[in-house]
Amino acid sequence: MPYCKISLKPVPVSAYRAEYLDYEFRRLFGSLKVSPKLPLDRTEFKQTSVKYTKGMSISGVQQKLSINVDPHFELKPVIENGEYILKPTPEEFPYASENEHAAMVISRQLGIDTALCGLVSFSDGELAYITRRFDRLPGGQKLHQEDMAQGFATGSLGKYDKSYEETGRMIDTMTRGKKAVVLEFVRRVIFSYLIGNDDFHLKNISLQRLADNRGRYYDRMTPNYDALLIHAFENIDKSSALALDLLIEEADGEFTKNYEHFGYYTAGDFLELASRLDIPATPVKRFLDQVKSSENRIIKNIERSFMPKEMKNRASKLIAGRVQALSTNVT
Repeated sequence: MPYCKISLKPVPVSAYRAEYLDYEFRRLFGSLKVSPKLPLDRTEFKQTSVKYTKGMSISGVQQKLSINVDPHFELKPVIENGEYILKPTPEEFPYASENEHAAMVISRQLGIDTALCGLVSFSDGELAYITRRFDRLPGGQKLHQEDMAQGFATGSLGKYDKSYEETGRMIDTMTRGKKAVVLEFVRRVIFSYLIGNDDFHLKNISLQRLADNRGRYYDRMTPNYDALLIHAFENIDKSSALALDLLIEEADGEFTKNYEHFGYYTAGDFLELASRLDIPATPVKRFLDQVKSSENRIIKNIERSFMPKEMKNRASKLIAGRVQALSTNVT
C-alpha cells in the first residue's frame, strides 16, 4: 500500500489520487482537481523560473518559488501573492525535499502547530517540497509577523548571535508575558534537538499577530517551518547539536552540571532552560515523555518517508540516540 505524500499514512485503493489521502489533499490544496504534478521537468522549471526566485535556504543554495493554482488547476510560479511556496531539492543536498517533508510530519505527530505541506512532483518524477503560506488569510489579508532576528535587531548576519535562553526572554517580552507561547518555543527547541535540526536560528523563529490584533504585542508563534533532519545528510558537519547556545553562559564555555557529566544535552538541560524562562517543569516533562513514547511511531514515519534508504537509516539512528538523551535522568 502506498503512503500519502502529505501525511505518510497508508492510502487506500479507493483514494482519488493513488499517492494522497483525499482529506489531506483537500486540506492542503482545497480541491482534488489540483494536479500535484508540475507541468515541467526539473531542468525546464529551473530555466523558466529564474524571474520568480524569491530567495535561498540551506546554505544559500535552495530556491524558494511562490506558487499559485491556475484556472486549469495546475501549480504555476508567480511573482507575488502566491498561496504556496515550492522548494525544489538543491543539487548540493540530494533529497532535501523528502527530508524536510519527513521532519514536518514528525513535527505534526508531536502535536506542534506545523505548516501545511507535502510533496509534489516534476513531470520527470523528481519530488519537490511544497508548503502553504501561513501569513495570508483567505481574503488575501497579510498577517503581521516578525522573526527574532528582527526582534533583536541583529539582521540576518546576526541570526546565530543569541542563545535560546535570550530568545525565550525576548519572546516573553514581545508577547507581553504569554507563557503558553514561551512553552511552545521550548518544545520547538527540544524538537530541533530531537531531529538533528541545527539550523533553528533567529530567522527561523517567528511570532505572529492574529487578524484582529492591532496592538504591538504578538499572539503566537508561527506554525513550525524550515526544519530538516540535517544530521541525516551525508558528509555534513554534525558537530553542532543546536543552532544557538542553549543557555547564556555557554558563550563563555560554561555548561550545566548535567552537560558536563554526560557530554551532551539531556532532559535536565531543557528543564533548566524552561526554569530560567519561568515555565513550570510539568508541561516540559510531559512533552519529553511524549517524545519518548513516540519513538517507534517517529521511526515508522521515517521508514515510510520518501528519503533514500541510507538517509532513513541515518535519521532513525539519530532519533534513537536523541530520544535516549532526552530520556536520561538528571544527576
